[in-house]
Amino acid sequence: MNSIWLLGFSASAIGMLSGGAIAWLFQGWQRGMPTIFSICSGMILGLVTMEILPESIEIGGWFIAIVGLIFGYFIYKHLEKASHHVIIITNDAKKDLFVHSGLFLTFSIALHNFPTGIALGANTHDSLTKPMMTAIMLHNIPEGIAVFTPLLMAGFGVLSIILGATIASAPVGVGAFIGSNYGMGVPWLVAMIIALAMGVMLSVTGKEIFGTALRTSTKIYCVIMAIIGFVLVSFYLFFL
Repeated sequence: MNSIWLLGFSASAIGMLSGGAIAWLFQGWQRGMPTIFSICSGMILGLVTMEILPESIEIGGWFIAIVGLIFGYFIYKHLEKASHHVIIITNDAKKDLFVHSGLFLTFSIALHNFPTGIALGANTHDSLTKPMMTAIMLHNIPEGIAVFTPLLMAGFGVLSIILGATIASAPVGVGAFIGSNYGMGVPWLVAMIIALAMGVMLSVTGKEIFGTALRTSTKIYCVIMAIIGFVLVSFYLFFL
């Protein structure tokens, strides 16, 4: 299927845009930031522990997953340090934090989407193709919420959602093209990329997203909302 790269990109973009639309609907909510950030933190933790981590372990084993997690954390720390030298035009410390959070999450999701695209392309002639595209689309909805909530709170508009969805989804198309022509390639490398993305995503979630929520509300409220997010994504993945 020569158009598998386009189908994969479209499925990812539709999911991201749907998540962006949900984030846009709730951006004016008075208690929105700590609530949505906490729920998103729980959702991302659920996605990582129940979906992405098992995927990496299945392909490359526990050792690759653990090494990838560690390197992902150091990648985040390096990018975070470098980001402080980047001039943000908001002139507002809180908005700058939102921008950094949104950009880090976009990077980590784009990194994770690349091996996802490879897996999709490698199964082009399989009965798994349609279910995989549906899964890609649905899984990108909570990721879209997590990415675009901080960017919208930083004052970015609808165009940022479209641009962000394109950037995060492009690796699916590239990966699907490679996968359809060359297969899974080197399995341990695919597993490593997934684990790296997971390490970056967890680091961003812990410090940038949940950390921000904790600074703007009570700890017990944030933890309860995070648990709700985890439970929601659990049911979401179960019924998917």
